[in-house]
Amino acid sequence: MEDIPQIGIPELYTDYGNHKSSTQPKFVLLKPENMPEYIKSGNPFRNVNYGISFFVESNSELNIDFNSYKPKKNTVYFGSPGQVFAINGEFTEGIGVLFQADFILRHGAQQWLQSLPIFNRFLSEPFIELSEEDLLMFQRLLIEMDTEYVNDDFLKYEMLEAQLTQVLVKLSRLYQASKENKVSVDTQHMMVLESLINKQFKNNRSVVDYASQLYMTPQNLNRITKRLMGKSVSELINEKLIIEIKRYLVYTDMSSEEIAHFFNFYDNSYFTKTFKKAAGETPKAFRKKQKELLNVEG
Repeated sequence: MEDIPQIGIPELYTDYGNHKSSTQPKFVLLKPENMPEYIKSGNPFRNVNYGISFFVESNSELNIDFNSYKPKKNTVYFGSPGQVFAINGEFTEGIGVLFQADFILRHGAQQWLQSLPIFNRFLSEPFIELSEEDLLMFQRLLIEMDTEYVNDDFLKYEMLEAQLTQVLVKLSRLYQASKENKVSVDTQHMMVLESLINKQFKNNRSVVDYASQLYMTPQNLNRITKRLMGKSVSELINEKLIIEIKRYLVYTDMSSEEIAHFFNFYDNSYFTKTFKKAAGETPKAFRKKQKELLNVEG
């Protein structure tokens, strides 16, 4: 039984990081010349980091949880922990920034990152296109960051953390402006709900319990999710469950029965029925089709 391969920063830092003697494996800059082959080979991997990728020029294709994207010029993509990526093609010009939540020095860094619209999967698309003016601004910031990264100056990582925070805030402002809406109290509730579902969906599918954790009634929480997402809380929980099941069907060698048990379905026929209702086909048919489309062995 094999889980989906993961890529973590310590391995990238050891093998490919542009560093000298520091031992801080929580932040990595990736450029075309030091991009690991297993990242751009098309092999799927589960991202365990936060990431932002600036594509100035690219002849590549991204597959993020079964959604395919062809990065355009001057596009920034955002990645959150837990997503499964498959990347094909060449990266001719650009830079990737990968970091762990605890690289951010502020108190409650994890909660702060989850509050940023660029990392909220319920409320955002995973990319934004930059104007030429904004591109020049970020190029300047990234050059400063790269200069700091390749040296071992005093308080190197404190400076990098400050630079990263600036980039994240500026990107979030641009993203929010592009959506022409402000973060309301209800939106903040949605962000917290996403975090709770991501952590608890395997063992907790109770709308009442999620509402209780948000200090509101199930009716009120459903009202918020339906207004902002057009979906009930149960539908959002089920979406998270189904996307994770899809990941295991395509990217692991676990049998359908093993996956059903792993996700706390103790009746395989109910598992098949639930999956087919959501995906429109049986787990076996979905696995076969996706492996053919993605050229995944197995």
